[in-house]
Amino acid sequence: MTAESINSISEFLLHAGTNFRILDLGRGVVPVSGQEFLDMENGLIAPPRPRQQHGWYAILFWNGQASEQHYIWFIKLPLDEQGKIVSAARNHFLQIIVDALGNRISKNDSASSKLPDNPYSFVPNQTLMAQFGAVARKLLNHPPCAGYLDVESYVRDPETHDWNALSLQAIADFAARINRAQGDWVVKHFDSYSTSFQLALLNALESSSLPEPISMLLQRKLLSEDKEPLDDAMELASLRALSAYTDAHELTHFLQQYITKKEDLSLDHLSVLAARHYRHFDTKLTRLYFEEVAKSDEKLGYNGELFTGLFSDLVQIPELRAEVLALLRSPERSPLLANAFGRVFSKAQNDRKSQ
Repeated sequence: MTAESINSISEFLLHAGTNFRILDLGRGVVPVSGQEFLDMENGLIAPPRPRQQHGWYAILFWNGQASEQHYIWFIKLPLDEQGKIVSAARNHFLQIIVDALGNRISKNDSASSKLPDNPYSFVPNQTLMAQFGAVARKLLNHPPCAGYLDVESYVRDPETHDWNALSLQAIADFAARINRAQGDWVVKHFDSYSTSFQLALLNALESSSLPEPISMLLQRKLLSEDKEPLDDAMELASLRALSAYTDAHELTHFLQQYITKKEDLSLDHLSVLAARHYRHFDTKLTRLYFEEVAKSDEKLGYNGELFTGLFSDLVQIPELRAEVLALLRSPERSPLLANAFGRVFSKAQNDRKSQ
């Protein structure tokens, strides 16, 4: 096998005799089909969940005749101005793996399947790694990790089980497989759980299908309808978890209420909203969000950097690009928002002149 004889990472994996699955790690953990990944590789479609001008992927593969041993590559591929994968970078990565591995990755040898040092590999943080492991096991119809039943027992009866014995991976596996009945347990006992367990569970739930009872609980807490408001860590974790709820219309309405009700949103809050709730941004919510970003930018003294960064992040998401660009011409935008957009394009023009 040579780099000249193949045209994509997908083709390389097929020629090497492997079965494989692709998971998008850009904004949560989302499985993508082989055809969708191939279309992204070939520039036919833009990656739908870009982050920091890259597409972030886990490539999970195994030998077609011996599926008990699995291997994982974590790679990030740069995107061009249209939000599509830079073909030269993809080809460079192909050259690296072909030169280093050839077709040896089909031989069930972990050493021969390990990527050499390269500019495209990355190491997920602990939370993302646990979410990936949980989603991958479910995707492959593998049983959850050891400790899953201990988590289930603690969720059902926190007074008689020790949360300190629960691993982050087991919590993530529970979150990935949570059902309506288990969601009811969470709602019933949530305030009795350890704070550390609450945070771990909420963070893990962002890559699951969130049961309705938990969604209702979190919405109530985030709108401060409970007796005590959430602290920042719990609020951010709750926002992350809510992004996994499947009723998009309800979440859009909630987010409009949330942004309107909050007096100030921190950089962390604004970042989580952009990173996890971008799918729920309709015309009204997009305007409310960027009005809040412009206000925070001015109040915190970022001199346009915060607004420019979040604008650049969201305008690169294919399903949101038209909505964000339409805001530039919206008659409902405030003078503050108009000035913020003006600063973005002034900076872009200055950057072009300096090149």
